[in-house]
Amino acid sequence: MGTALKTTQLHIAFGKRIQDLRKEQGMTQEDLAELVGVDRSYMGFLERGEKNATLDKIGKIAKAFEISVKNLFDF
Repeated sequence: MGTALKTTQLHIAFGKRIQDLRKEQGMTQEDLAELVGVDRSYMGFLERGEKNATLDKIGKIAKAFEISVKNLFDF
């Protein structure tokens, strides 16, 4: 069995929340990635639930949206 991270419902829900907030604020993935300090492809992986964000990245995403970290998990 491989060691690849499997997509979980939490990853999917978190990614959807990021995507929804980004679209509500009229941002592209590139815009958000720049604010967070990551590559656009990484943001795409997060939005699809394919990557597990670090606490540091979660904090930067919340800051980019000007919301609390808690509100990122409001799904």
